[in-house]
Amino acid sequence: MKNYLKLHPVSKQFILRISILKSMMYCGVLWGLYHEGWAIKTDPNSNEKVFPFWLNPTQAYRYAQNNWPNYHPRKISLQDFENSLLPTLNRFHVKPTLYGSSAVMFKLSSSQMKHFFFSKNNYQMA
Repeated sequence: MKNYLKLHPVSKQFILRISILKSMMYCGVLWGLYHEGWAIKTDPNSNEKVFPFWLNPTQAYRYAQNNWPNYHPRKISLQDFENSLLPTLNRFHVKPTLYGSSAVMFKLSSSQMKHFFFSKNNYQMA
């Protein structure tokens, strides 16, 4: 007699997160908003501090125009991440959060952000 595994359907939210994560790993370049320091905000839904970042500068620019007119998109380099962002994110418990053109946000831990984007084993294509 054969044994069958009980399969559970995968939620649309899970599929969306996986596809976002795959595109994040292949993009190779991240953008944040900068003006005398990196932009950090409070998420109104969870009251957590978040560091917004984008996969392209156009989306970051549009967000800045609507929310922070003095800020401008800036590429996040490995040096910026290791010397400035990572210590700040860890010290103040700030969640790196991918913003997109829609209202979908994808929160990571600072160690996940480091692993996916700034690991020496990842090959970045720009």
